[in-house]
Amino acid sequence: MEQFDIDTVRHEDRGEWWADVLSRTCHPLDLTVTPSSSLTPFRARARRHWLDDLSLVDAECDPCSGSTRPGHIADNRVAVLLVLSGCEAISQGNETTLLRAGDAVLWGSQEPIEFEVLEPLHKRTLLIPRAALDEVSGWTWPTSGVTLHGGSAAVRLLASYLAALADSLGGLDPSAISSARNAALDLLIGAAATHAGGQTCGSETLRSEIDNWVDDHLLDPGLSISTAAEAHSVSVRTVQRTFGMFGETFSGALRAKRLARSRDDLRGATDSITSIACRWGFSDASHFSRQFKAKFGVAPSVYRSEARSTSIR
Repeated sequence: MEQFDIDTVRHEDRGEWWADVLSRTCHPLDLTVTPSSSLTPFRARARRHWLDDLSLVDAECDPCSGSTRPGHIADNRVAVLLVLSGCEAISQGNETTLLRAGDAVLWGSQEPIEFEVLEPLHKRTLLIPRAALDEVSGWTWPTSGVTLHGGSAAVRLLASYLAALADSLGGLDPSAISSARNAALDLLIGAAATHAGGQTCGSETLRSEIDNWVDDHLLDPGLSISTAAEAHSVSVRTVQRTFGMFGETFSGALRAKRLARSRDDLRGATDSITSIACRWGFSDASHFSRQFKAKFGVAPSVYRSEARSTSIR
C-alpha cells in the first residue's frame, strides 16, 4: 500500500501537493483549492493498493475543483468511482453527474473530465487498463461517464467487495491477489450491466454462453473455434459473426483469456515458464514470451521477477 498524507505539507503548498498526488494515483490534472471561510487549512489524504495491473485508490479531501486535458491523457483506462461520503460533480462530454454517498460512475480516461468537490469528500476508485477488459470480452466499455445505479444489488455488491479489499489487500499473498483482481473484474461486469435503466452491454446470449464454455475448457489442448461451434450446435461462421459483432475474433479472445491465466501462474506457481506456456496452449516458450510481452509490455521472466520482488517487500 502507498499512503499520501498532507499533514507535513506547508499550507501554501497543499493545492499543488494534492494535484500531484491525484495525477500520480489516478490521472494527470490541473487543480484549484476552494478558499476556506475558516482558518482550517486544506485537508487531503490518499491510499493506493495494487491488484496486479489494477489499482484501488481511496481519496479524501476538502472542496476543490480541477480538470484533465486532452494533452494530459496518456493512458487508456476505465475507472469506477464510488462516493463514500460528501458530494462531487463530474462532467465528461455533455454529461454532468452529481454524486453523493452511495452513488457511482463508470468513465473512460480518453475524454477530458472536469470535477468539483462541493463538500468534504471520501471516494474510492478502481482503475482498470482497457487491456485487462479483453479478458471479459463481449462488453462495450464507455469513453464517457456512465452513471451506475447505486441502489442496485450488483453495484452494492461491488462497493462492499472493494471496501473489503481496501481493508485486507495488505495481507494477501500473490496468488490471492490474482484471484481478488479477477473477482473485481467479474463484479464490475455485473455493476456495468445495471446502467442505462438496466440495459446490458453486449448481452448476446450466445456470446455469453460461448465465453463461459471457453472459460471451463481453457486447459483443453483441442479447444478451437470448431469445437466451440460444435459444443453450441452452431456453425463456425455463426461463432465468427458473434465475436465480430464486438470487433473481436474467437482466437483473439481465447488468447487474451489464456494469457491472463498464465500471468496468474507466473505470480503464484513455481513451474517453469516453458511448463506454463505449454499448459496454456502456446507452442513453445519463445512464442509465449512474444505474445505475453505484446499483451502486457514485459517478458514473462521480468514479470515473474517483479511480482516476487513486490511480494517480498
